[in-house]
Amino acid sequence: TSKVEDQKENTTQKNKKILKVTDTFSVDGINFKLLQNGDQAEIKIEAKDRVVKGNIKLSPPCYFLKWNGKVQSFAYPDVKVAHTLIFLGDTVGTDVKKYFGFNENSDYSKICGEATQGILIKKDSVIVTERVLDGGFTCVDPGTDQKNFWDFAHTRETYKQSRNPKYR
Repeated sequence: TSKVEDQKENTTQKNKKILKVTDTFSVDGINFKLLQNGDQAEIKIEAKDRVVKGNIKLSPPCYFLKWNGKVQSFAYPDVKVAHTLIFLGDTVGTDVKKYFGFNENSDYSKICGEATQGILIKKDSVIVTERVLDGGFTCVDPGTDQKNFWDFAHTRETYKQSRNPKYR
């Protein structure tokens, strides 16, 4: 399940900064929380018996990409990736939405951004990708094309790791 949670109900004081949960998702017993800590994006991953690697490189707030309200996920057995998730950051306002084709009939309340980053779930690890796709325009829902999920799952680093028994 995934939902954007109410800011007022999910804020806590941490070192005098407000920590806001912007999105959550659970799959295969792994819980993900995308957080906004002031002007920094963070991810909290609760994954029993899996090594967690990587950090968010995008500006907050961040949200998982969805199709018809459900978080998009694709498997790529050829590189031993059980789930590939993508989250969006570097969110944009009305002017950028207009630049990318929004008009008077568009839903300006849609959350859109200019950068995405991937999360790869493997048998023994969860990897937040080093790679960031930026310079484009994506909205949380309707998400993005499967080719972008394939691209994150098949980066050179991931491809090499799949052939190394240490990462299987």
